[in-house]
Amino acid sequence: MPETEKDQAPDFPISITARHMELTGAIREYAEKKVGRIHYGYPRIIEAKVILDSTSHGHVAEIVIVAADNVTIEADTESADLYEAIDLTVQKVERQMRKEKTRMLQQHGHG
Repeated sequence: MPETEKDQAPDFPISITARHMELTGAIREYAEKKVGRIHYGYPRIIEAKVILDSTSHGHVAEIVIVAADNVTIEADTESADLYEAIDLTVQKVERQMRKEKTRMLQQHGHG
């Protein structure tokens, strides 16, 4: 029986850093789960970095994806809720990866 999407571990390392706040196990697990689900055929992800910060205005989640072919994708979101900031940042990264994949296909005459 094939593994479901949720059961598969990501095939790239995810580093999570917290600034000006304590990184709890629940937050670490949530961020790893969300970022680990990002997988598009291109660009192939080599590593993901998640930086979580607490500011006077709320929480900032920043995600940096290092991918094959010298592609780096960065996004950040500020929100009152840390979990929401993580969700919104993952959506931004996914959108940028789709754009990058489209751009690559068009450059190679597939568009």
